Amino acid sequence: MKIFCKAALATVALAAAAHASAEITFYQQEHFQGRSFVTERRVGNFERFGFNDRASSVTVTNERWEVCEDARFSGRCMVLRPGQYPSLGAMGMNNGISSARNIPVDQRVDRRRYAPEPARVAAPAVGKIALFAQEGFGGAAFTTQESMRNLNREGFSNRASSAVVVGDDAWEVCDDERFSGRCMVLRPGQYPSLSAMGMNNQISSVRELERGARVDDRRYAPQPVAAPDYRRR
Repeated sequence: MKIFCKAALATVALAAAAHASAEITFYQQEHFQGRSFVTERRVGNFERFGFNDRASSVTVTNERWEVCEDARFSGRCMVLRPGQYPSLGAMGMNNGISSARNIPVDQRVDRRRYAPEPARVAAPAVGKIALFAQEGFGGAAFTTQESMRNLNREGFSNRASSAVVVGDDAWEVCDDERFSGRCMVLRPGQYPSLSAMGMNNQISSVRELERGARVDDRRYAPQPVAAPDYRRR
């Protein structure tokens, strides 16, 4: 189970970079803003993960998902096709989702159960970094496309154990606020463990580096796992 906390525009491609299987991401605010929760598995009760009745927008990758207003897939339910749903208000589900499960590819669904057609899932237009509380891209996480001088304000200071960088540019991560203290530069890709670079539970600020910026080779973190380029699909 993976939980993402994000403060950026749609980040479906970012999640896909870390996981290739079917996923659904719930955002606390419309247009994919604020804290969010992402999972690959059925969730019978969002209360367990602190996200009950909090979703205002959703992104779905690869497979259909059923979302329900009550726990254990009961009450009013709707089926979401893969794509982006910038507002759940249009379907009467804003702050109303309590459980969700993916639907097998071969399972037939009554057309009346489907939500309105979603927007097409798009690749990110700008670089982003996601910080995860557990190694292997698990647990609570925070994603941003903007510089963060103090992650404590977002409730994510000294919590990151893995990271994903999407886009063409590198990001600088530092163990003190305002980009001070010990800093390392992360190239685009996946970092399943920050322990190897001595940054586990140490990151307090992050910022994207300008393209073409000169960086001392000693500041770079070990080479990441390559992230797929979904813009070419």
